[in-house]
Amino acid sequence: MGKTDLTPLGKPRTTLTFASPVFCTAAHPSEAVVATGLGTGHVFVHRYAEDDEDDRSDMSDDSDSEEEAKPGIKINEKVLWKTRRHKGSCRAVAFDELGQYIYTAGSDSVLKQASPMTGQVTAKNSSSLPAPPTALTTTQTHVALGTETGTIQFYDPRSLSKPSHEFKDVHEDYVTSITQLAQYQNTYQFISTAETFVARIDIRKGVLSMSEDQEDEILCSCVSYPSNFDYEPRNVQKPTQSTVLQPNTPSAEIKRVQVTAVMGMATGVLTFWEKDNWTDQQNRAILSTESVDCIAEYPGEKVLAGAADGFMRLVDVRKRKTIKVFSHAADDAVVGVACDAWGRAISAGEETVKIWNVEEASKPEVDSDDEKDSDDDAKDSDDDDSDSEDEKRRKKKGKKRKHGKSKQRVAQLYAKKKSFKADFSGLD
Repeated sequence: MGKTDLTPLGKPRTTLTFASPVFCTAAHPSEAVVATGLGTGHVFVHRYAEDDEDDRSDMSDDSDSEEEAKPGIKINEKVLWKTRRHKGSCRAVAFDELGQYIYTAGSDSVLKQASPMTGQVTAKNSSSLPAPPTALTTTQTHVALGTETGTIQFYDPRSLSKPSHEFKDVHEDYVTSITQLAQYQNTYQFISTAETFVARIDIRKGVLSMSEDQEDEILCSCVSYPSNFDYEPRNVQKPTQSTVLQPNTPSAEIKRVQVTAVMGMATGVLTFWEKDNWTDQQNRAILSTESVDCIAEYPGEKVLAGAADGFMRLVDVRKRKTIKVFSHAADDAVVGVACDAWGRAISAGEETVKIWNVEEASKPEVDSDDEKDSDDDAKDSDDDDSDSEDEKRRKKKGKKRKHGKSKQRVAQLYAKKKSFKADFSGLD
């Protein structure tokens, strides 16, 4: 990537301001609803206008006057519910794929399932986790949880009392992300990241593979799917829009549409994993001079990436280039990103969550020299497939490993807080 002008155009469509540092955020899959987890263990769920022409008075009927008075919160946003969900920090929040439940995981080693519209808890784990959770992802059939000790647990959404499957010490350090691999047309395969490694897991079989040492800490991951991808998990694979069937080819050998896993690294690089190769990255692109701490899929084979420099970027996966830039915070990191059902981008960090109209964001300006460098980088990246394994290692050799600092900064910011508002309704 060439050097970009990071001066964004326009302002966020909506800004939600909180009294404590934001640790995580998630967007409802079909409603104009955003959930936010705080360092104090509190969880907020806001509803916002679906479009700019919505009647603001209808949205504000049930809003708390205290929330309306806070700077940055427009009158057309209302709090659906709020509570102190965890005794420690709320480390992760996620909606399931259908939006029927919201899940939160806290440093108190508790996983909770609740109604997204009322906040009423419907299930939680009764057995203790082996260590506090650090990563959470959900599907229609599984809730996956990664811990500080590298253990990964899978729960059945119908019962969170104890894990249905547990894989101990998958990684030697805390799990930074877990992502489902839907391309295999089943609900059992995931990738997890920790330290400098990527693991591919099948719930039925365990760890299928472990990548080579990437010599750079992997902090986040997501999978980008092509627009024609048709996810229809089944026990026996059949030809669909997303498969290419050759004559007399057994169903188990059907060639699937290729997807790309994108991972954010501590050195500010995005790495791209393609062609069902989970041994080593195939391409890379420089995104920032600071760590890339969070990432989320965006429609049209793009991703949203948040970095410790306070910017969220919209990146074209195929071209491996930044195409739009959002300035979330001047002095602190972006710790969470998401995409809502209308294609709006959501960024979280410091004590705010911002919702952006993507079409109003800036396009990075690339000067002629940088554009040439970017094209050369892309060419070199395309040639990586022909490089020997030794050559690939040589290219990565000498890269200084540095740790992502965003969580440390958030923790330090929270530690400086002398007080926070605790007048929350108890829904637990």
